[in-house]
Amino acid sequence: MRNLTIKQCNIPITIKEIELFEKKNNLLLPNYLKEFFLKYNASKIEESFYSTQYWLEILPLLKNKFDTSVEDFLPWIRNPEFLIGRYDIIPFAINQGGTPFMVSIGGEDEGIVYYSAVGLDENPLRKLADSFEEFIDGLKSENEI
Repeated sequence: MRNLTIKQCNIPITIKEIELFEKKNNLLLPNYLKEFFLKYNASKIEESFYSTQYWLEILPLLKNKFDTSVEDFLPWIRNPEFLIGRYDIIPFAINQGGTPFMVSIGGEDEGIVYYSAVGLDENPLRKLADSFEEFIDGLKSENEI
């Protein structure tokens, strides 16, 4: 997986905080996602475009007073009346309108990256990449698009 260029890192996170997050939310993040949050938690990155239509910003894993976080999105994603109704989908970034980019961490679609299509399509998940690595490797800077 390629390294992304960090323009600004707002909230560093530790492995201990990730483990507490996992315990609190009754889930186990794959190692690649733990490493991603350890390196890029709440970062603004240079390579912030996926395709020409998706701009993104990395979410902070934990709740804080300034930004929407992964922890804030989980109840919505897990509730079938609001969004997806799955416990194995983890948001990791948002677009400028606050719509989440998510990765499946279990089930038949493990590793697939989705964009929330709630209210846009019949299916609330729009597949963007077959793996998290493919998604990250496909990110481009503004100069590259």
